[in-house]
Amino acid sequence: MMFTGPHQTTPTSFIEAAGKRFSYRRFGDGSAPPLLFFQHFTGTMDNWDPLLTNTLASTRPVILFDNAGVGRSTGETPSTVGEMADDAIAFVETLGLDQIDLFGFSLGGLVVQELLLRCPAKVRRAVLAGTGPSGREGMAEFSAEVVSIIGRPNATPEERSLGLFFAWTETSQAAGRAWLERIATRYEDREPPCGPQVAQAQLAAIQAFGRGSGDRAATLACIAHPIHVINGRNDIMVPTINAYILQQELPDARLILYPDAGHAAQFQFAAEAAFQTEHFLG
Repeated sequence: MMFTGPHQTTPTSFIEAAGKRFSYRRFGDGSAPPLLFFQHFTGTMDNWDPLLTNTLASTRPVILFDNAGVGRSTGETPSTVGEMADDAIAFVETLGLDQIDLFGFSLGGLVVQELLLRCPAKVRRAVLAGTGPSGREGMAEFSAEVVSIIGRPNATPEERSLGLFFAWTETSQAAGRAWLERIATRYEDREPPCGPQVAQAQLAAIQAFGRGSGDRAATLACIAHPIHVINGRNDIMVPTINAYILQQELPDARLILYPDAGHAAQFQFAAEAAFQTEHFLG
């Protein structure tokens, strides 16, 4: 069922696939292929910026979902990116989607890369935000700066998000606070936060993907889809150099780096990122 209201009021739906129940929200308008979003480490549907998603939903169907074990989706979260991709494929096939576009942020971008390799005929175009290729710069382990922010005593989840996702400038931090206000505008029917099992499994998946094996450049060369790569000038979670590597080694990729921005540049510059993404998808 398609809901034409905004992100903030779209009711959560549930579907059974591969022995699991997936929670998702589908909204928007238009005849373009649905744009399926894949979220960051321990994030849920409620972490997506409604300014970004609502703008994109004005011309196309948008689908937000929580993969296995996340939010109200059942099952255990897998500890490999490949298994996460398999769960996503089961979700897409059960929804009966013949062709889709993809938007992957951070860990979600790793899953999107796997989907591009595993079911290339089903995907038309993809956006990779704040993410990178397997086996490259700083992909296997978080930096000391990231670990210190995650482990900061008495810090709230919001404070950690500001430190991890946005640059340490007044303007970027202000943009981060505005993002926090926007994602809080969905007052009801919200997803529960992720527990330890999700965090441990996702971390293991990120590290295994990050270590990589074999010729990863050759793997990227197999992805012929048009790709839109987004990042901030100083991403401390997935070093920005990886966005450049993606653009260089994917055969059909374009790259946008936002100034005075970090990991979540598409939230800091949500209106601009939505406009550029819509232009790319269209």
